[in-house]
Amino acid sequence: MFSKIFILLCIVIALSSAVPAGGGWGGNPWTAAGGNGLAPGGNPFIPPWVAQAPWFPQWTPCTVIGSSCVDCTTKQVCTKIGGIQRACADPTLPYCNLGECSATPSAECQPSTTVPAETA
Repeated sequence: MFSKIFILLCIVIALSSAVPAGGGWGGNPWTAAGGNGLAPGGNPFIPPWVAQAPWFPQWTPCTVIGSSCVDCTTKQVCTKIGGIQRACADPTLPYCNLGECSATPSAECQPSTTVPAETA
C-alpha cells in the first residue's frame, strides 16, 4: 500500500513540475515576457542568478547568419534558429575582434595612445 501511494505522489509531483503554468493558447510559456517570473531566458530549470551571470550565454534574435561583435568584449553567433551572445571571458582573449574573441582589440576598441597634456 505504501509503495502505491509513494509512486502516485511521485507521478503527481513530476507532472505538476513539468507542465508550465500560464501562457494560454498560442503563448510561449518558456518566455519571461509572459510574466511568469522565470529567468530572462524563460527556462524554469536555470536559476535567475545563473542566467544573468556575464559568463552565461544569452539567446538573442538575429537577422543575419554569422559571427559578429556586439561590443568590445561580447560576441554574437547567429544561426537559422536564433543567436547567442557570449562574453569573451578568457583572460588571454578578452576582446572581440571580427566576430571572434581575440588578444588584440579591434580598431574601434583600441585604447587611446595620446598622452594628455599637463596643465601648468
